[in-house]
Amino acid sequence: MILIPGWKRQSVGTKTTPTGGSHLRTSSKNILKNSMEKNKIKVISPDQIKIDSIEIIKRNLFADDRGFLIETYSGSKEKLPSVYSYSSLVGPGCAKDTDRFHHHQKQSDRFTVVMGKMWVLLFDLRKNSPTFNQLEVVELTGGSGEYREKITIPKFTITIPPGVYHGIKNPGSQPAILVNHPTCEYNPEDEGRTPFGNYFSWDLVE
Repeated sequence: MILIPGWKRQSVGTKTTPTGGSHLRTSSKNILKNSMEKNKIKVISPDQIKIDSIEIIKRNLFADDRGFLIETYSGSKEKLPSVYSYSSLVGPGCAKDTDRFHHHQKQSDRFTVVMGKMWVLLFDLRKNSPTFNQLEVVELTGGSGEYREKITIPKFTITIPPGVYHGIKNPGSQPAILVNHPTCEYNPEDEGRTPFGNYFSWDLVE
């Protein structure tokens, strides 16, 4: 197991979900602690992602003075079919799972921000990964609804494989919306949440 003392059930909010244990491995703690001590964590763009097996899919946003359209799934671009989808609205300055990582055993997530701006936290805790213990924060943007002319703007979907811990935050001043096309239907037995502890804070990100 990546985490110790292993998977167990823990109450999170109003529901009970399995978590990856109450503590990160010592090596993982040190990676996070060193990041905190050295400097702020710099936000990167999707094309700067170094974590292994994070798939980046190019999309297009088509906009004019009436609004915009953005693609979130295309069978010709995806490696796996879409079996489930949901959207998540995050208020200005808010983070989902403000104090803990979210992760899966089998499911891959496919995140596309369709409106506003979001930071996606990625922390590779796959023991056999060449980028094990690497942490990155990626900025994804969607439409703004403030276009005066016809325009096409490149956007991105990122695919997050099992074992890469993640979280999202809206750093902007307006609500942001994220659409996910995960590779599995929702299963509470597959997901987990592990506290940041004293080793990560969204306040570090800039």
